[in-house]
Amino acid sequence: MKVVGKRRTSADLTPLSPEESWRRAAVLQAQAELLNPFPRPRGFVFKAKTREEYERWRKGQKNPRLW
Repeated sequence: MKVVGKRRTSADLTPLSPEESWRRAAVLQAQAELLNPFPRPRGFVFKAKTREEYERWRKGQKNPRLW
């Protein structure tokens, strides 16, 4: 039998404070950024005249963060 993770104990079931939840989320986000092979793009606006033009542009992007 394959076991993934561990069973939660009663100590794990206590709710976290909002500050602790935010801190943990920030740590996880920072770790995910290190693993992501694509750089975070600067903000921009792409205006397509038609849906088909937008779909062509989107399919041509190698960085999935752009759409």
